Amino acid sequence: MGNAQEYDQIAQEVFFPIYEVIAADILSCTKKTAGRLLDLGCGGGHLGLKVLQAAEHMTGILMDCNPEAAFIAEKRAGDWGLGNRAMVVIGDVHQIPLPDGCIDLAVSRGSIGFWKDVKQAFSEIIRVLKPGGCMFIGSGMGSNKEVCAEVTRKMKAKNPDWPDCVHRISNGLTGEDFLAILNKLGARCEVIDDRDRGKWTILCRKETPEVQTAE
Repeated sequence: MGNAQEYDQIAQEVFFPIYEVIAADILSCTKKTAGRLLDLGCGGGHLGLKVLQAAEHMTGILMDCNPEAAFIAEKRAGDWGLGNRAMVVIGDVHQIPLPDGCIDLAVSRGSIGFWKDVKQAFSEIIRVLKPGGCMFIGSGMGSNKEVCAEVTRKMKAKNPDWPDCVHRISNGLTGEDFLAILNKLGARCEVIDDRDRGKWTILCRKETPEVQTAE
């Protein structure tokens, strides 16, 4: 079984309840209920597809650099009856294969710790956002404490070293580091860091350019 299949199996069997929670958190925070979604490092597509289920006027692009993960996400979109609203793209967050200003909402869970160049990745995400677009990117299990506790229990039963094993292979940057990077890129952003749940999330709104009027 390849890594993509292993990750997807854990996502389906253990983490599945968190995606609906996080999708609701995303829509509540960003107020985005229509337009085009981009799920970066989508894996099997759970988060992006849950957002699409909750926002019926939104279409989505599920992107992963691993072709095997992209295949799983595409199949899941069809199985969930979302094949007509979700397309799958193989691509890298450091060079997103999309034109400027085409995305209303960019989301990702769990991929940010593996980005090789965080500044370049955020720069690319900001590039593809429309004016007024948002991104909600980070790691964690959402705002439902009961769901979080149950998933934590299941994961520790599988691997007592979790989540420390994940932290050891991440890029080691803090929420404050992400805030500084985004500020340097000129992004209006907020860091939500819930240390009790080991959760951090980045929320950014791309500015709408000021309209110049002739005097």
